[in-house]
Amino acid sequence: MKCFRSVITGLLAASLLALVPAAQAQDKIRLGVLPFSESLGAVLADKQGFFKAEGIEVEMSNFNSGALALPLLQAGKLDIAFSNTAATLQAFEQGLDGTILAPGAAVRAKAPDSTTALMVLKGKIKSPKDLEGKRIAVNVINSSAWLYAAAYLDQNGVDRSKVRFVEIPFPQMNDPLLNGQIDAIGQVEPFKTVLLGTGKAEALSYTYVDVQPNADITQYIALSAWVKKNPDLARRFARAIRKGVDYFNDPANQAAVREINMQFTNLAPALRDSVLLPRLGTEVSVPEIRKTMDLMLKYGLMKKAVDLDGRTLPAQ
Repeated sequence: MKCFRSVITGLLAASLLALVPAAQAQDKIRLGVLPFSESLGAVLADKQGFFKAEGIEVEMSNFNSGALALPLLQAGKLDIAFSNTAATLQAFEQGLDGTILAPGAAVRAKAPDSTTALMVLKGKIKSPKDLEGKRIAVNVINSSAWLYAAAYLDQNGVDRSKVRFVEIPFPQMNDPLLNGQIDAIGQVEPFKTVLLGTGKAEALSYTYVDVQPNADITQYIALSAWVKKNPDLARRFARAIRKGVDYFNDPANQAAVREINMQFTNLAPALRDSVLLPRLGTEVSVPEIRKTMDLMLKYGLMKKAVDLDGRTLPAQ
């Protein structure tokens, strides 16, 4: 009998040991993010162990835009891609069968905001109408920054045929404005904070806030087929992102958040505590995404509307 108990005990021990690797196994996800503060939900989920707690191992890659990441998602090179709303909607229009898993950043209800600000030299441009006959720099014509700038001008009765848009990358915009080569620029963080620090420029408008406050501007996308195959994994990923957002929003964590943001975005240490961080969304707002789509249709960034029903992760 004693020998029998020893055999059983040994078998149980062996069974438990066999289960350990399975319990420790992590589901792997290839995630493409943007090297900007809007990606902090995922970055914090990784740094603070929220992905690991959900049984997920993340292989994270940086892309300069959602338009670059989404084709790799379509090709199966990524499992999840972080994208801006305009790129997401254009990809849907072009046939991408995608599901929005979690929100990224959202526009604030009131200025100031980390989204694009229409910056001018102090005392030079006092109202939107003063922009007629002037030159406005945006990073890319027909980009989101251009879209909201154009909508802002129309909203304020500006004759856009009298406005000249030119393309200048964000990092190079400030000097042409300060030197008088450009009359206004659509600038983002951290370059906006640097420009404001000169004391020579001011924000005429935070165009996203003035045109569409509370808009969803970025989100995490997966192929719908991947979500159907991995529904539990998709939910665990979304849950980890929400934990990252909660950590971001906790005032007690602001010093740590700013340090991580500085490292992730390669921000100059002098700007660590002064740069304006984004507002991270807590839920996907399909109505706001529809509003953005309406603007894109109006200004020619899309040719036809897409059906957004069923494009979000079902409620848990």
